[in-house]
Amino acid sequence: MSSVEDRVNSVEESRELDQRYAAAKAQVEQRQRVEAGQAGALVFAALAYGDALDGNRLFQLMSHWAKLFCIGAAFLIPNLLVVRVLL
Repeated sequence: MSSVEDRVNSVEESRELDQRYAAAKAQVEQRQRVEAGQAGALVFAALAYGDALDGNRLFQLMSHWAKLFCIGAAFLIPNLLVVRVLL
């Protein structure tokens, strides 16, 4: 190969690498935007939950029972697993 052909190949490889870099960078930036949006949505959901909890007595009661159920499950399930494994 001549020096000119080597230069052309080098330029083509450089362009391909630049394109791959640009595509990967765009993908990373897209993921960062999605994660930032998810964080904002989480804050909005927490605020909406608090407002709904204040405004609706039935929702407040159901939320309280759901919390009690989760607490009970957190205490009961490990004990049942221990009994199942040991017996």
